[in-house]
Amino acid sequence: MRILLLASASAFVGAGPLMAQTEGADAAGVDAAEIVVTATRRAETLIDTPVAVDVVSGDEIARLNLFDIKEIQNTVPGLSLENADGRSNVATLRGISFNPDSGSSDAVQVYFNEIDVDPNTFFSAIYDIDQIQVLRGPQSLFRGRVSPAGSIVIGTARPDLSRPTGYVQAALTDRDAYNVQGAASIPLVSDELALRAAFLSDRNRASQVKNIDGRKSYNETLSARLSLAWEPTPDFRADLVYQYLYTDVRPFRAVFGAGNQPSPNSFFPLRSGPAIELSDRLAVSEGPLRFQNESHIVTLNANYDFEWAQLAFNGGYQRTRLDQLRDQDDGNAVPDHTLMQRVRTPYDLWSSELRLQSVPDSKLIWAISGNYDYSTFHDVRVDQQNDYFLTDPFGSIFPGMTAPGPVPPQIFVVPVPVQVTLPITSKSYAISGSLGYEIVDGLSVMGGLRQTWGKTKRTQRLQIPAFGIDTTTPSTVKPDGLTGGATITWEVNPDLTVYGNYGRSFRPGVAATGVTAPLDPQYLSTPDETSDGFEIGVKSNLFDRRVTLNVAAFYQTFKNYIDFAPSLTTNSSGIAGQVDPASAPLPTYGPAISKGVEVQLLTRLASWIDFNINAAYADAHYDNAMLYCNDYNGDGVPDADGPPSVPGTAQVATCARNDRISEVPKFSLSTDGEMRFPVGDYTPFVRGLLSYRPGYNSTNTNYRYRDFTKIDLFVGLRGPDSKWELNLFVKNLLDQTRALRVSQGNSQVSTNAIEGLEAFGTIPFDSGYRSATITAPREFGFTMRFGW
Repeated sequence: MRILLLASASAFVGAGPLMAQTEGADAAGVDAAEIVVTATRRAETLIDTPVAVDVVSGDEIARLNLFDIKEIQNTVPGLSLENADGRSNVATLRGISFNPDSGSSDAVQVYFNEIDVDPNTFFSAIYDIDQIQVLRGPQSLFRGRVSPAGSIVIGTARPDLSRPTGYVQAALTDRDAYNVQGAASIPLVSDELALRAAFLSDRNRASQVKNIDGRKSYNETLSARLSLAWEPTPDFRADLVYQYLYTDVRPFRAVFGAGNQPSPNSFFPLRSGPAIELSDRLAVSEGPLRFQNESHIVTLNANYDFEWAQLAFNGGYQRTRLDQLRDQDDGNAVPDHTLMQRVRTPYDLWSSELRLQSVPDSKLIWAISGNYDYSTFHDVRVDQQNDYFLTDPFGSIFPGMTAPGPVPPQIFVVPVPVQVTLPITSKSYAISGSLGYEIVDGLSVMGGLRQTWGKTKRTQRLQIPAFGIDTTTPSTVKPDGLTGGATITWEVNPDLTVYGNYGRSFRPGVAATGVTAPLDPQYLSTPDETSDGFEIGVKSNLFDRRVTLNVAAFYQTFKNYIDFAPSLTTNSSGIAGQVDPASAPLPTYGPAISKGVEVQLLTRLASWIDFNINAAYADAHYDNAMLYCNDYNGDGVPDADGPPSVPGTAQVATCARNDRISEVPKFSLSTDGEMRFPVGDYTPFVRGLLSYRPGYNSTNTNYRYRDFTKIDLFVGLRGPDSKWELNLFVKNLLDQTRALRVSQGNSQVSTNAIEGLEAFGTIPFDSGYRSATITAPREFGFTMRFGW
């Protein structure tokens, strides 16, 4: 369950990026030396920006047929965007991960038109995009919200005040997928008022996972957007955007393993399913899975240019209604018996920022800003089955009292419906200021501080009628953090910049939600997280600006790094050998370190060829952290093999961790390029995108991830003045099936001993399967695009 506490938004910068999504413009490539970004809240060329930034332009999104926003990870090494179950998007950058179910603020923050937004909503659709910026490292000062690993800034295409523009695009593949989108911009009052309308209709079968009973996964998205731009004078511009989004996702999560019962016994003779390989792309869930999201968002960006300063305002409102239904037994550990969960999450978010800053090209660089955020979650409600399965070793203690369906008489089932309601309201405030000065030509220093504080009130009500439990637990959290940063920049010449920066980040501690077991309070909350990050970098243009080379090295330390364990076995009774019937989603925390190097090489050596290569190495690991874990054999190392247990009389196991934080490799690489062969007014082309991630061993899941080389190829023809383009494509040319994330052990359902018979032991329902998020298969398709 996502408990989202959005903070305030960042300011609008009047100057836009270099290139909007292609609408009849030359799509032959971008002069890397002129890419404009807003990482420091000012419109600057990439070489002048003292922070590591990756840019994915609207043109690149169109050229590479990126129909899913998660596909931008193929062009940005070190960035991982995953969706394991159709509802929760997990973002990882520099090895630092964020799981939206944790309840913490994002480690990688997402912005939509400079407004802080919910990534679960905005990872659902990508269309009519101007530019996506991936900002690496602590975002502790410039943006609307503090985030320790980085930010993803999504900017939509803005209306054109001077002329009609637009595009339509349609794509179809052999994997039962289609994507239709388009946009049109019309000046209502020439050079003063313009309207832009855009739409998207997308349907696909995700990673092509099919349930063993014949049901197929699918993902359907419908979205529309209206944008109004008003520029009555050269000194003032306002952009108002409204977007509607509806997604309906019916996913199945792949499983692999021997199935059945790995160690057949008289208690559990039932079959969970046949032996399955990853390449089979099969699921075995018996219950339905469906996640629906209906969202409305309004953003307003306004900028007024005084002679001596710029005044900017950002405001946003998001109204989202999530309805999530799933079978918790995704491995079919208990055949013919579903353990359903339904989560309804209605929420409303408001955010605003007012910012006053110095004008461009001033030697004295300064800014002051204030942020306000308010969010309300209207009675988040969880209804789920936490059934007790009791072992009756003699099959006669409870005659005739068995579970529905063909469950053996040695198992006695107590239906346990559980309901959790959780209304939440949150207010957040922040003020920040920064001051810098160009000491001599080309040498600048800048520093700033940001104070954030707020108040979050929640009231969790837990109802378990089967045991007469009806408890209400109110809590109030008042986050209060001081963050900031400092930068020194030396522009050696117009084609070489050297910089160093420091950033201090902060995330408030979180409280566990949706925990049905009566655990001690120490397990249910975390302290605040702080981190200190350092980065040095060199940005350069070489060979008459035909080559751009950027290199950055970073080192970041975390105190109380907040992570999340989605499924921990617990023993709230404290009786040795017992376990609770339902797993607990608990936040964890401990010291951690992230360090590494990132390289960008962008080339345009000739008018007929482009070639880019990006690489990232990030070693993000715990530093002697004692974390809550599953440790079934009691050796202090994470594992989930065999009967679920908690060592001794502890309520939750703990493990010493020095391994990687996230299930991602330390190294990743991407390269893309295009070759053009002009013939009169027409341009045939060949382009490609290759991304590579090596294999690695995971201590946490005890799994060896295989290396993955993803190759996408495109062959097409571009018409006169790039007005239209037709391309044939293949994605995942090598058709490699790889696990991106696997469960810690086999999918299991615990059993408990009947009181007085604990000595006879218990045997869990073991499905024989591990669940996995896997790569999409090879896919052929074509795309037709027309712009004006």
